[in-house]
Amino acid sequence: MAKDSRHHAHTVCRAVAKSRRKTLQAATAELWSMSDEDVEATLLEAEKLRAQADALALRLVAEADRRHAGERAGATDTASWWAHRTRQERRVAKGRARLAESLDRHEPTSAALVEGAISVDHARVITSCVDRLPEDLEDPTVPARAEQHLLHEAAHLDPKTLAVLAKHVLTVVAPEIGEARDAAALEREEREARANAWLTMCPDGKGSVRGKFSIPELHAAMLHKTLLAYAAPKHQAATKDPEVPEQVERRRPSPERMGEAFCELLERLPADRLPKLGGLNATVVVTIDLDSLTGGLAPGVLDDGSVISAATARRLACEAGLIPAVLGTRSELLDLGRKTRLFSGAQRRGLNLTQPTCTAEGCDWPAHLCHAHHDQPWSHGGKTDLANARNLCPRHHARIHDPAFETTRLPNGRVAFHRRT
Repeated sequence: MAKDSRHHAHTVCRAVAKSRRKTLQAATAELWSMSDEDVEATLLEAEKLRAQADALALRLVAEADRRHAGERAGATDTASWWAHRTRQERRVAKGRARLAESLDRHEPTSAALVEGAISVDHARVITSCVDRLPEDLEDPTVPARAEQHLLHEAAHLDPKTLAVLAKHVLTVVAPEIGEARDAAALEREEREARANAWLTMCPDGKGSVRGKFSIPELHAAMLHKTLLAYAAPKHQAATKDPEVPEQVERRRPSPERMGEAFCELLERLPADRLPKLGGLNATVVVTIDLDSLTGGLAPGVLDDGSVISAATARRLACEAGLIPAVLGTRSELLDLGRKTRLFSGAQRRGLNLTQPTCTAEGCDWPAHLCHAHHDQPWSHGGKTDLANARNLCPRHHARIHDPAFETTRLPNGRVAFHRRT
């Protein structure tokens, strides 16, 4: 830490050192003797102090970047060096470094942050909005007027509400062109949100799967309303003794209740209306022996290899279709001989049970993403039955028909590919 006792030290060094010492004294002082008015007023002032400290840190990181502090320390960049030395997440540090660079180009916003009039989150909304404005505006004063308008609104709006307003700032500061521009920008934003949507899921090894996703606001609203329909507070009298006075839950649905609602939504999806996946409706197959289904304890096995309890399998069986593994639905024969070229849904289910992954050597693509391939081509007299079927992922299915490759059947039933010489 910079020492303010050195009279030759820079003003900023002395100010930071003195501020840290004074703040430490205040943070460890007893607060019981403060009046209610003092507590409330000082809390508001402390928020302004935090904004000013953030402004100083951003100015310093921008200066450190201009002096190539990261390169001199052997780091990838200044933000990475800063993250390492201050134990920040690199993602957070890089975001703050980008904001610092942007504030250099937006003096009014930077000044408001230095004064403590706005927060870092407000500054991020304002600078990103102004930076996104079209570059071909005929009136060069529009960006400056947009920045001033957002700074004025930031005095009484939180960052989230300000971000909504920022989407339509052109309509306010330049109505003659803003409405059309904002409409085009909104359409572009929706297209990009749809194109950049993503979802990740990862099992935690303890029976749960954690995930994250990014979807357009429209679909997020649809999902939220659907989950609320399952999770919304309901009259409890319907499940209690009718002689007990009616009670009504008035609390908002908790994250736990929303999680339960999500599970219920997935269980109630109509499988017969879902898109086809691997020749079948996107249906989860649970394999369980008859003894467990009728009261035993052996777990059920999902088609991806994970397991569920026998109790859960029995619960699902109350509403799901039961399909014997030997026969297909409605006792369909699994051997269609030469009458049908394509494998039926019943055959695909049977094949997925015996071949849970792609049968190419070294490939672990799950069966529900694979194609059903005839070992002996149907056009050469091969039958459409399980004895002549194998699961191959799209890549290996294309390769098995590629004359540049030949295959060797291995003892374990898989096939190895070799490029012809």
